[in-house]
Amino acid sequence: MIHLTLIIVDFLTGLLAAGAWALASAGGAIAAVVGSGILGVSLFRRWRRRD
Repeated sequence: MIHLTLIIVDFLTGLLAAGAWALASAGGAIAAVVGSGILGVSLFRRWRRRD
């Protein structure tokens, strides 16, 4: 019975770690998209101001 409990706890810990990793990856991707969008707008404004 103890072995089954350890297996369940290990499984849940693995799920938690995988979920945290997926959340961090998605957060990094979202931050990259937002950052590139802000950079693009900044460059576009600078280009429009030049004319």
